[in-house]
Amino acid sequence: MVTTNYLTNLENLSDQMGVRVRTAPAPGDWWGVYDRRRKLITLRPKLARWQYDSTFAHELGHAYFGHHGHHPKTELLANRWAACRLITFERLLEHAATTFDKKALAASLGVMPWVIDAFEETLTYSQKLVVSERLSECHVA
Repeated sequence: MVTTNYLTNLENLSDQMGVRVRTAPAPGDWWGVYDRRRKLITLRPKLARWQYDSTFAHELGHAYFGHHGHHPKTELLANRWAACRLITFERLLEHAATTFDKKALAASLGVMPWVIDAFEETLTYSQKLVVSERLSECHVA
């Protein structure tokens, strides 16, 4: 199985989008922030790898959509965009075969649990059934 380096893909995407990325203190308790005017993503120092990758992808989602400010609808869009860059349906199924807990599934995939939730929101009904069955099989086994 070939493992994709999602961080490299995110860095390539940010380069293609003309968005700079830096590690520096972010406002308040935020892990990251996107400054649309400066086309700059700031990520908090000392984040764990899964926090960094998930936050980087989320902020890149804001850049992709041209968001500014903080609004529940833009957060949802950025979350879904990020999730689709960090997870594929095939990888989700592969990892779901070994765990029945969402937190463990997220850890296995190297993402934050909210990424799993956001990705599930993008799935079709039939895809959700397949994931649910896979998780149930693991729990019974």
